[in-house]
Amino acid sequence: MNMHMKSILLASTACFALSAAAFAADKETYESDTKIEKDSAGNYNEKDVTTKTDAAGTTTSSKKNLRIEVDAKGNTDKTMTTESVIDPKGLGNKHVVATKDTEKTKYGMVTTTHTKTVNGKNVEGTKDNYKSTSKIQKDSEGNYAEKDITTKTDANGTTSFEKDANVAVDASGDTDKSTTTKKVTDPKGLFNKSTVKTSNTEKTKEGMVETSQAVTVDGKTVESKTETTQQ
Repeated sequence: MNMHMKSILLASTACFALSAAAFAADKETYESDTKIEKDSAGNYNEKDVTTKTDAAGTTTSSKKNLRIEVDAKGNTDKTMTTESVIDPKGLGNKHVVATKDTEKTKYGMVTTTHTKTVNGKNVEGTKDNYKSTSKIQKDSEGNYAEKDITTKTDANGTTSFEKDANVAVDASGDTDKSTTTKKVTDPKGLFNKSTVKTSNTEKTKEGMVETSQAVTVDGKTVESKTETTQQ
C-alpha cells in the first residue's frame, strides 16, 4: 500500500432519460462520471466525462483529465487535457476541440505550454482545421522566453502565425529584449503565398537604450530603423 494516505472519491454515474412517452424515439439521455484520486504529498488525478444526446440525435460529450505530480523537492508537474465533441446525427459532421495545458516548476524555473486543436465542421457548416501551441519559460530574475505558433485552414486557404519573444537580464540589471513575428497567408490557388516578418529589439546598457525594428514582406525589407536614447 502507498506510504501516503490515498483517498478515492467516486462520483456516482448519473444516467437518466427524458421523453414524452416511455419508449419514444426522440428521448434525451445524459451521463456523467467523475473520479478523483489524491494523497497527502499533493499528488492529484481527476477524470470527468459527460455525454448528452438530445431529441434530434445530436451527441455532445466532454472529457477532462487533470494530473498533478509533486516530487520530494517540491517541484510540480501539472497537466490538464480537455476534449469537447459535438456529433450531430448523420455522417461526416463531427466537430472536435481538444486542449492540453502543462505547467512545470523546477529549481525556480516555470515552464508552461498550451496546445489547442480544432477539427471538423464548425457551426457555419464549413470544414475547419485549427491548431495553436504556446510555450513560456520564466524565472525569478526576469529572464523570459515565449514561442507561439497558430495554423488555421478553412475554405479560403491556410494562415499561420509565429511569435518568438525573449528577455535576458544580466547581473547588472541590463536587459536584452527581442520579439520576432511571422505571418504567412496562403490562399487557395498557386503562387499567391505572402509572408510578413517583423523584428523588434531593445537593449539597455549603462543607462543607454538601443531599439531597432525591421519589417520584411516576401523576403524584401520594407522598413528598417535603429535608435539610441538615454534612459
